[in-house]
Amino acid sequence: MEVASRIHVLPDLLVRKIAAGEIVERPASVVKELIENAIDSGASRIALAVEEGGRRLIRVTDDGCGMNAQELRLAVLPHATSKISTEDDLYRIGTMGFRGEALASISAVSKLRIASRTAGSIEGHEICVAGEGTKTAQPAGCNIGTTVEVRDLFFNVPARRKYLRTPSTEVGHIHEQVTRVALAHAQVAFDVTHNGRVTQKLPRCETRLERIAKIYGPELASDLMHVARNERGIALDGYLAPPARARATTQWQYLFVNGRYIRDRFLQHAIKEAYRGLMEPNRHAVTFLFIDLDPREVDVNVHPTKIEVRWADANLIHSQVLSALRETFQQCDLSPALRTDRAREPVNPAEQDRLRREFADVLQATAPIRPGAPGASTGYHSPGPMDAGFSSRAATASALDPGHVWRSLYGSADRSRTDPMKGEGKDSLCLNEGDATESEAQARGFETGADGLPHDSAPRPRAIQMHNLYLVAETDDGIVIIDQHALHERVMYEQFRRRMTTGPLESQRLLLPETIRVTPGQSALLETHADLLEKLGIEVSPFGTDSVAVHAFPARMKDTDVVSFLHDLLDRLADRSGGTEPDEVLNDILSMMACKAAVKAGDPMTPEEIESLMQQRHLLDTPSSCPHGRPTTLRLTKADLNRQFHR
Repeated sequence: MEVASRIHVLPDLLVRKIAAGEIVERPASVVKELIENAIDSGASRIALAVEEGGRRLIRVTDDGCGMNAQELRLAVLPHATSKISTEDDLYRIGTMGFRGEALASISAVSKLRIASRTAGSIEGHEICVAGEGTKTAQPAGCNIGTTVEVRDLFFNVPARRKYLRTPSTEVGHIHEQVTRVALAHAQVAFDVTHNGRVTQKLPRCETRLERIAKIYGPELASDLMHVARNERGIALDGYLAPPARARATTQWQYLFVNGRYIRDRFLQHAIKEAYRGLMEPNRHAVTFLFIDLDPREVDVNVHPTKIEVRWADANLIHSQVLSALRETFQQCDLSPALRTDRAREPVNPAEQDRLRREFADVLQATAPIRPGAPGASTGYHSPGPMDAGFSSRAATASALDPGHVWRSLYGSADRSRTDPMKGEGKDSLCLNEGDATESEAQARGFETGADGLPHDSAPRPRAIQMHNLYLVAETDDGIVIIDQHALHERVMYEQFRRRMTTGPLESQRLLLPETIRVTPGQSALLETHADLLEKLGIEVSPFGTDSVAVHAFPARMKDTDVVSFLHDLLDRLADRSGGTEPDEVLNDILSMMACKAAVKAGDPMTPEEIESLMQQRHLLDTPSSCPHGRPTTLRLTKADLNRQFHR
């Protein structure tokens, strides 16, 4: 009797679902594949429409070459493609896609509809695929080009659908994918809408620098240095930001090979080496690098998402990029410019009038981004549907009252008689007018008791400051050497953590709101993390279509540059947007806040500040290291000293 075989061939649908698990990670993955197909079709304009962060609908429409009925039927089959034909083609890939897996994988986990028409045809055709069900291509009216609709993503894979993030988070990832393609293809126009609202509009551009300015603003674009080199078969073109523009994460490093966005450790190391000594080690350069070379010198067929590559000569690529960047730095003045105001685009009188009306509308009708508001996040990292825009409320009678608007910007009338930059409330860490007798240490964030002396029951150490960098104090059995920044950073971090257990951090109103340009992805981040912003004492509201206004800021960070901090905060949130625990994100942000608020290396300290910092050291749970893990203290006993002096 023959035993039944334990090995069997998997059903086609299951095979396609397995393939989809590698290619279709989230809605942004679908957007990437469909936009790249549109680029390969020769499109000059691509329109993307998204609903509910891509869960309900993703529609990509292009004006490319289109497909006829026969091509349409083949396009949804596994491993059907027009990009390659023979094995040799794998070694000279010049298109964005080539495997023929995307549409088949997408159709396995969604309800797919494709409508297309070629330039020589008077009518188009459409085909619908949902799981195992496939309809034949039917005549349909449509424009020249292709429209791909993906509805109910992961409708038949509930486990994957369950782990999708909030709509705002998913939209942020979608905008990042659009940005990557748009940077490499400046000649293509992009229009993006979410739930019917335009979130990104990028017209055709003549140059890559113009496209960078459209996405990130003219202020950044005006600071960029152009790098160009064409040697040994490697054409390098790009734009580098000066060291003063460095950011907190590497997400602002856009690297492209033959028009394809990639992540590559060789290129990242070359950039790091080129900037070494020009900026802080924990900062990362803003770079836009475009490399063109013979496709046979790079293998893009090493990762399902084609985001990683292998070089035929990685050392050559590294050396060419490194030397090109260093030559550019030698030819440019890297001294940061002193600016009294941030650069702004010149506007005509009509544009100025529009901005005034827009600002008035914002003040009257827009509430701060807060959790629980209509359209806003219901909680920090809590899942649920939401609109991609910022939260806003209908203007009420009180909101239209000029006094209400004034109070919302500058605080109550009673507080307005004091310095508007001072803190609010009895627990404020900033000095009020009635606190003139307290030491200057309080103004720098060193707490004192009711008697004006530092909090602590421990005996006061005798400490001195050395080189405006270290504090040296005598102990019973020797001496301790303390890194003033690392210790104060730990103090600030633990104070922030303790205060947040009782409610949001104390905030102070800004005399004039700071306006910050943000990308659509950053706008989605601000909405997603609205609850976190409130906890941190940061109050922001939308200002126009591509900017936000900051109305309040943490009181303990009154000497911190608001714009720089918000940029770093957004970078950190974007870097941790993929499934990280909320408490881990909060710890990371508080560590960054403590670092920026703490006394810096090189800052002179008053005796009161030194005394206060040394006393607070005894109150810390973990005084031996800063929140980032660096040691705060070096201890030398009398025995150690005696050995050194041969006593």
